[in-house]
Amino acid sequence: MSRWFSTPRLIVYGFLALMALGTLLLKLPVSTRDGISWTDAFFVSVSCGSVTGLSTVTIPTTFTPFGQVVMMVLVQLGGLGIMTVTTLAALLIGQRVGFRGLLAVREEIDNVDSLRNTFRLLGQIAAITFAVELVGAVVLGVGFFRRGMGVGESAFQGAFHSIMAFCNAGFTILPGEGLVPYAGDWLVVGSLVIVITLGGLGFPVLVDLYRYRYDRRLSVHSRLVLIASGVLVVVGVLSVALMEWGNQATLGGETTSTRAAMSVFQGITPRTAGFATLDYAEMRDPTLVVQTLLMFIGTAPTSTGGGVKVTTVALVFLIVVSQVRGQENITLFWRELPRALVAKALAVLALSTVLIVLGTLTIMISDGLELLPALFEITSAFGTTGLSLDVTPQLSPFGKILVAVIMFLGRVGPITFIIAMTARQRPARYKYPQEDIAIG
Repeated sequence: MSRWFSTPRLIVYGFLALMALGTLLLKLPVSTRDGISWTDAFFVSVSCGSVTGLSTVTIPTTFTPFGQVVMMVLVQLGGLGIMTVTTLAALLIGQRVGFRGLLAVREEIDNVDSLRNTFRLLGQIAAITFAVELVGAVVLGVGFFRRGMGVGESAFQGAFHSIMAFCNAGFTILPGEGLVPYAGDWLVVGSLVIVITLGGLGFPVLVDLYRYRYDRRLSVHSRLVLIASGVLVVVGVLSVALMEWGNQATLGGETTSTRAAMSVFQGITPRTAGFATLDYAEMRDPTLVVQTLLMFIGTAPTSTGGGVKVTTVALVFLIVVSQVRGQENITLFWRELPRALVAKALAVLALSTVLIVLGTLTIMISDGLELLPALFEITSAFGTTGLSLDVTPQLSPFGKILVAVIMFLGRVGPITFIIAMTARQRPARYKYPQEDIAIG
């Protein structure tokens, strides 16, 4: 019976339960203004639970304030992780958390030194999360209030978008064009960028940064995440600025300050927030290719974002460097990385690539999409980003289910899902003779 309650299965079943409950709540008459189909309710629920941001309906006009609160809760639970949230709730009500529960939490918040520190780490995660979201909500509320909103509306909009930003979900309930009118408002887009970035660093890195004032050291994991994320931010921002600066349909025609703000915003949100201050359908193809790569890479492990993760790509880069140098061992910051990490990184990269290729081919056939829109949509779903080339609302029922499945797999991770759905792992107690094959 133990295999039925393994850590991967607890995570998979937890997200499935969250998305099923979300579907029922969003289908309630009190959640919508004029009703919603079961397919659309399911799609939006999966998008919330997987913190993606894709939607087959127009959020501000479809959902009531109650429905929007349901979305906020789904995103918050999906962003923090089912196992983390349930363990926190058990601690708050004084319920004893068993050994298996601690192991499940460790699966989501990796890099914990010992099980004794898990409780302390959970408290730090909760404190950091709600502190960042509170500050973000206040600043965003002020920004919206400055643009003419009432006090109550600006406070609600600030809280909603702060949660969406930290959890890297690209939903917006702003009327009309959404965030487009705020493209040059540095207070709004700047605060969103900061909250998005903090949510994408991952809880171990945030805790490491929180502790830095005491022990003055960062783990190898944290240093790698910060460096890799910094490089990707520079690549993203420069790619948008250089390739879209003269595009009259996107950045062209705006003031220099607005162009800079849009370049920064759209250079960061693809990993994996999904907010937009311009029309992605008007972007040039080279820019969209870079944006697709950024969505594929995503954020850091154990963060609120998706993708194959920056550490996976960084490790593959280190593998290439070590091979070029003729080195057998992979070293980083005067530490040798375990060989098991190499196999895991290559497996994640291979499985994710296969999933995106198959998903792209399938949706091209089922919905008649061209290559780039199909690839962009599927990669956005897998990376739990939420960006689209105006494809999502026009998807067929089969296309909606397919994208929802991709979003779910992108959130829980393809390897976690495969392990959860297979029999209990039994390490082999014997070894076969080794023999080389030709590579390259």
